[in-house]
Amino acid sequence: MSAIGVEAISPELVLVCPELREEALAALPDVTWASFVQTARIRAAPAPAEAPTQAALRGFAADLGASLVWALAAVALVIVATLALTLAADALR
Repeated sequence: MSAIGVEAISPELVLVCPELREEALAALPDVTWASFVQTARIRAAPAPAEAPTQAALRGFAADLGASLVWALAAVALVIVATLALTLAADALR
């Protein structure tokens, strides 16, 4: 279509004339299909995965080791407290 041949179509004419209605509908972009294609492209694009560095892995291992030490210390404290209370209860009988 050339710029000269394109005229604004009156909304009233579109309601009355079926040929002008079809022409106006054909000139409209398909927004639903365009949004579907854009959404599909966004979903299909994989997220960039970054490989963990050696420093990050060492930091994770250090945090895990510290957590393990605290967990073992808590378990040992509970065992010692239970043993002490058991001995105290047996001594008072």
